[in-house]
Amino acid sequence: MRKNLGVALGGLVLGALAVPLAMATLAPVGFLVFAALVAVAALRPEGRALGGGLLISFALWWVYFVRGAVDRCDLMNRQPGGSCAIYGTNEQLALAGCVAIVGALLVASAVRLEKARP
Repeated sequence: MRKNLGVALGGLVLGALAVPLAMATLAPVGFLVFAALVAVAALRPEGRALGGGLLISFALWWVYFVRGAVDRCDLMNRQPGGSCAIYGTNEQLALAGCVAIVGALLVASAVRLEKARP
């Protein structure tokens, strides 16, 4: 059990570093590269914990980016003549929550499989 939790923590740390780099350098393509990395990691039974950690990290960054956009829009609206509106924030946060739940389920699945092995 400890091995998969350590791998999940490693995936969380890797995602904390990889997500902003991928999004800053590759923008839309960075999302596809990151999604492919998670898919490859999640396909292997021992890689589920890594993929889950990556997904949880991605969801946390997603919430951070949405929050930053809301703050920038709020700041712009405080300026004289400023006009900014953001739509779909609740939906974005709901999607990020779903990604985090899938990541947690992958980690739980990896831990359960490790417990079942002799």
